[in-house]
Amino acid sequence: MKIVQALALLAFAPLLQGALALLRARLSGRPGPALLQPYREFAKLLGKRARAGRPHAAIGFAASGFALGTSIVILFLLPDLFGASRHDAAFDVVALVLFFALGRAATVLAALDTGSSFSAMAVGREIAFAAIIEAPFLLALLAARSVPASALLAGSALFIVLLFESARVPVDNQETHYELTMIHEGMLLEYAGPVFAAWQYSAQLRQAAMVVLVAYVLSGGGISPIVASILVVATLPFVEAFQAKMRVFDVPQLATAATLLAVAALGIDTLGGLR
Repeated sequence: MKIVQALALLAFAPLLQGALALLRARLSGRPGPALLQPYREFAKLLGKRARAGRPHAAIGFAASGFALGTSIVILFLLPDLFGASRHDAAFDVVALVLFFALGRAATVLAALDTGSSFSAMAVGREIAFAAIIEAPFLLALLAARSVPASALLAGSALFIVLLFESARVPVDNQETHYELTMIHEGMLLEYAGPVFAAWQYSAQLRQAAMVVLVAYVLSGGGISPIVASILVVATLPFVEAFQAKMRVFDVPQLATAATLLAVAALGIDTLGGLR
């Protein structure tokens, strides 16, 4: 079932992106893009000339392939959401967080290779956010066991991590193209064509992987995996539509909340749950 789940995520990660964009637009009172728009954008990008940072530089090409490879590996490291019971399911938490970090490192390296000042500014913000979000990411996954109280707390912490990893409001905004506020998109301004498509697809795979992780952890609180998945997907655009983007210096407060939730979840899980 793990292989089937990974293949399904490979095929439908762009569809998830389209659904989130459509729901966000509808909640904001706009018609929004078509559900299959991400697939159309990939087809358009694959037909364009490839551009990867500086002319005749190979780092951008190699980094995009490496980032896409790490995202694919992440899909096969995920726990089986609809297979074995939570008591029997096992996955390498450290390896999972490590591959997320490796994909981010490839993106940072590719952005710095362009020599763009806007990309460098976005890199600085990306690294700063990564430094404060990896701890709650790891702690929340370590607390993801069968105690309902710890599962709900860890799931809440992972949902905040999802906002960071998928560059969503209130941390970042995927729909903006204003250089002074972009973080994830700002690092890839100098990329186009199939290389940019690889970056976009890699980000969509990581986003789908995070949705699976949050749903998996929440299912430990007695919620059906299907209901948990729908809840996560429905909550993301709701947060984006009704929550303003935070100032850069206020974002660490959100990471602090995720850390406190993860630590509380780990403490409850270690003590064996609330009696």
